[in-house]
Amino acid sequence: MLTNFKHTTIKRGLEIFCGITVLAICLLIIFTTNVKTIHALKSINIGFLILSFILICLSICFDVLRLIILARAVSVKIPFIYGTKAILSYTFLSNITPSSAGGEPLLVYMLNQRGVTFGKATAISLLRTMITMAFFAVGGPVIICFHRELLSGIGLKLVFDYVSIFMSLTVIFFTYLYFAPGSARKFLDRVFIFFERFKFFKERSFKLKKNILHTVDEFKSNLRELLQKDYWHLFLAVLCTALMIASQFLVAFVLLKGLGCDVMVLNTFMVQGVLNFLLYYVPTPGGSGVSEGIGYTLFALFVPSHINGVFLVIWRFLTNYLFTLIGGLIIVKSIGMKHLEDITKAKQIVQNNRENID
Repeated sequence: MLTNFKHTTIKRGLEIFCGITVLAICLLIIFTTNVKTIHALKSINIGFLILSFILICLSICFDVLRLIILARAVSVKIPFIYGTKAILSYTFLSNITPSSAGGEPLLVYMLNQRGVTFGKATAISLLRTMITMAFFAVGGPVIICFHRELLSGIGLKLVFDYVSIFMSLTVIFFTYLYFAPGSARKFLDRVFIFFERFKFFKERSFKLKKNILHTVDEFKSNLRELLQKDYWHLFLAVLCTALMIASQFLVAFVLLKGLGCDVMVLNTFMVQGVLNFLLYYVPTPGGSGVSEGIGYTLFALFVPSHINGVFLVIWRFLTNYLFTLIGGLIIVKSIGMKHLEDITKAKQIVQNNRENID
């Protein structure tokens, strides 16, 4: 029964991702395509298209290097090919699960298969996510501070406020747990006692609280061990993250140039910085649908409407759809969907790794 549920969850996520993505692409093409669009496509510079593909591949390489560097911090060598498989597999599962939640357990599993203990693998995975999040958590609001025109519509303002509130609460909560664990535990106890009044939360509250505290404690202890030798690994990981983001952001600029649209590279960087910030806490798998909608609104400030739609389709294909597909093929070939169903359950991972340690 459990296996069927897990299979359904993965299958449903994939179906939702594909369904929303196809719908978004169709809407973009139907409502933005005209004679000018056809002319722009016919005159597209193939050299720019090839350069865009090279840049997104370079972005993936920097992501792989970041993973290798963090693994080296715990004295584990990960081959570049294996690191590439891990990152692409992570990309697939992240993009078919809400808020990219499915990618982390798979990455932890694949790191563990190369000799990284479960605790350190969890720390590496969380640290990798936190470094990326820090860039957009800081960059997004700073850009909006100086360029309020990017939030031209009431819808974007509401999304920005929603993400800002939840981002701030998340940072405050985990900072509180990290630096004041005793006080935080008492506060958490009071919160869960309140929610236990409701029948829905009563059966789940103890398990949820235990998982939260266990994750924070494990991350805290393993992060200290991860960085106790020196901070060069952290510095290099941050540098790789910056290069990864820069390479990915350049794809939009190069594509627009190839379509004959004269835009400033700084404008494309600002739009993508805000877009990535707004996509945090989006409930749809991989931000599908929402990414296309918000992206269209933001890029519309600099890109003509007849180019905007087709540009977004090509851009999303290179930066998202293509490597999601490749990651799925890697998983099917190297891991298998049946095994993946077990990996996506954190409890199963803990159990398997403890058995390996024993």
